[in-house]
Amino acid sequence: MDLRFPDYPFTKMLGWSNSRYDLFCQCKRKYLYFYYPASFANLEAKVKELKKLTTIPLEIGNLYHDMMEVFLERLQKSDSPINEEKLFGFVDDLCEKKLSQKVFFENYYKTCTVDFGKINEKVKFCMKNFLISPILNFLNSIEMPQRQSFLIEAGSKMNGKKYFGETRINGLKAFCKMDFIFIRDEKVYIIDWKTGKKDENKHTKQLLAYALAAKGLNSEIKSGEIFPKSVYVSETYGELALEATDEKLADFAESVRNETEEMQSFCLNVEENIPLPVESFEKTPNESVCKMCEFRELCFI
Repeated sequence: MDLRFPDYPFTKMLGWSNSRYDLFCQCKRKYLYFYYPASFANLEAKVKELKKLTTIPLEIGNLYHDMMEVFLERLQKSDSPINEEKLFGFVDDLCEKKLSQKVFFENYYKTCTVDFGKINEKVKFCMKNFLISPILNFLNSIEMPQRQSFLIEAGSKMNGKKYFGETRINGLKAFCKMDFIFIRDEKVYIIDWKTGKKDENKHTKQLLAYALAAKGLNSEIKSGEIFPKSVYVSETYGELALEATDEKLADFAESVRNETEEMQSFCLNVEENIPLPVESFEKTPNESVCKMCEFRELCFI
């Protein structure tokens, strides 16, 4: 069984994603800032600048994902024991290189001090949890020839170009970028790395989306042959597994349709993905959301 990411023709229509709909529900104005910065005319440059702000938890996750990409590519080439000193030295170098290039929300809004050393140690802690995990034992048990079919970071290097996880769910444009997908014994395994806290409802929804996306990679794949799993490494190691069934995936596909239509109702032109005027996108009354919003200074201009 082969997995191949299809190429889709470009369209301007919005594409559903779990994160996009979450943001849409959280705050309509923040959603507009994030996805339609041109709506703000003379503020467009500032909106784009604020959109680039990162956070401490986000960078811990980014760095861990970067490390796992390197680690899994190494696993495709070698069965030799892991040199932890060398591995953690690589973490040091990666943190130094990546973090110095970022502008942090916490620094910009002076909410707390950003300690690169603590970020570095947290990434190492997550890696240590992975190194003693059952998922690593499972991966090590896969024969070397089978490892060549690993698709790491959702096949981002497939077809010689960057892949953003575009797929189709019941004919609708959607984005479901998987961290890691592979085949063993004619079964499809999907791993989603998590460096934050477990959110069963949110993460189950993500796994459903990944299972549907996986079905689009090969017409022969059956629902019962797909095994999506969230793997938590931040505190103690943990897993959240989904049992994929035709009924669950059909129900989820219908919810994607409903959520897509809900977001499209805020488009002046659906085909061109042109949003309604700014005043149609209300600000959330939830002040706790505002406190952690990268665009918060714009709402008081």
